[in-house]
Amino acid sequence: MIVIYHNPDCGTSRNVLNVIQAAGYTPTIIDYQQEGWTKAQLQGFFPQQI
Repeated sequence: MIVIYHNPDCGTSRNVLNVIQAAGYTPTIIDYQQEGWTKAQLQGFFPQQI
C-alpha cells in the first residue's frame, strides 16, 4: 500500500502523485492540511535513536 501525504497546492507533491499514478498505483491520498497530524504520526517520521 502506498500512502502519500499530499499538498495539492505544492508542485512537487502533485508531481510525485502523478509519478505514482503513472506507474499504475492507486495511492491512499491524505491531504495533511485538511486532516492534520497526530503525535504518533509525527513521531513515526522521527524514530528514536538508540
